[in-house]
Amino acid sequence: MDSRTLNKFKTGKARGLSYEHELQEKREQKLWKSIVEPHHLESVLHSHSKTDLDKIRKNLDLKGISGLNKGDLIKELVRAIPNQLFRILSRFDKERYVLFKNIVKHSGKLPLPRNVSVKKVEALMAWGVIFPIHLEGGKGLTVPIEIIEQFHALEGQELQKVIDRNTEWIQLTQGCLYYYGVMNTSLLVDRVSDLMNREIDFLEFLYVFSSASDYYKQIAYSGYGLVDKRVIDQKEIFAEIEKRPSIDYFPFTKQQLLKAGKPEYIEKTREMQRLIQFLQQYYDLTAEERDDLAEQLNIMIFNNGSLNQAVEYFQLRLEFPDMEFFQDLAYYLTELFNHSRRWILKGYTPREISQGTTATSTVLGSQSQPLSNIIDFKSRKAIGRNDPCPCGSGKKYKKCCGKA
Repeated sequence: MDSRTLNKFKTGKARGLSYEHELQEKREQKLWKSIVEPHHLESVLHSHSKTDLDKIRKNLDLKGISGLNKGDLIKELVRAIPNQLFRILSRFDKERYVLFKNIVKHSGKLPLPRNVSVKKVEALMAWGVIFPIHLEGGKGLTVPIEIIEQFHALEGQELQKVIDRNTEWIQLTQGCLYYYGVMNTSLLVDRVSDLMNREIDFLEFLYVFSSASDYYKQIAYSGYGLVDKRVIDQKEIFAEIEKRPSIDYFPFTKQQLLKAGKPEYIEKTREMQRLIQFLQQYYDLTAEERDDLAEQLNIMIFNNGSLNQAVEYFQLRLEFPDMEFFQDLAYYLTELFNHSRRWILKGYTPREISQGTTATSTVLGSQSQPLSNIIDFKSRKAIGRNDPCPCGSGKKYKKCCGKA
């Protein structure tokens, strides 16, 4: 990419970020309200729009009141929300429950924690128990008085057990989708059930996960099942997975999936660390830049991106000092690509597939020859255009990662 095109790209990206920031500010201005204390549920609900109230009504599954005007709807919600508090909280996991209890502990109001984004606030508000408010000195959250009173009556060991269960359900599910990308919902629930060594109520799981999906924005429902938010082309990934019926999903341990299921998790393999260490010799990268680099490369590889695309990505971000640097970069990227987990390989790496780590030698569907065609690290020998692609797709290199 020439410098003129690169500058246009950077300018366009900056404008896009500026516009997005502007929209975010407008949304935040509408979200945070100045409410007279004490914070009763009725007065808090009055400060929000009918659209906001309808989201609460739908989450509580209140029937026959969709046509009510705002005033009458508020009266119904004031009655229903405290009565349904156990059901509402039983959809929460540890992060949301600890936040709720912390607000209650501080007399129903708390400065907005740093880890609670606007999207998280909107998801919490849609359940009718936590609301955004203006506090002296900035933004805050409140739990109305009636909710606090009801919580003191029901708080106990039973609710804590449900919260702990939900937390494991959510983290294991998010961990599975981090490594698998797309997965049939029933199959995923079965896998979580096996990992927890107990039966899971399918409908209850869906309720809990729907709430978590709104809050974390990490997983979504689709016609293919549950999908990680980083999947770019669901149809393509699902189709590639379907071509490999002989491969079972990689058997990650429970601890591996719990770790990968935490928000903002970024896997840094040995090969990823070596690549970053190599780059650090030439560029003064901050910790944030290193994390962003690792995340972007992981997403690219998960989505079956090519080595060429990775090189182009670096060309946009960095100026290459010389040809030797380029050759070394290609070497470290090749190692990374061969040892990184792929969604199309159900969590396996091309190296594991080539070494027959799985139970069958025909794991790549129609490909009949042994899967040893990954790039030779020592010789750095380029594969031929008609050779099988090293990513394990079963396609020729020229029709896969070697495409221009």
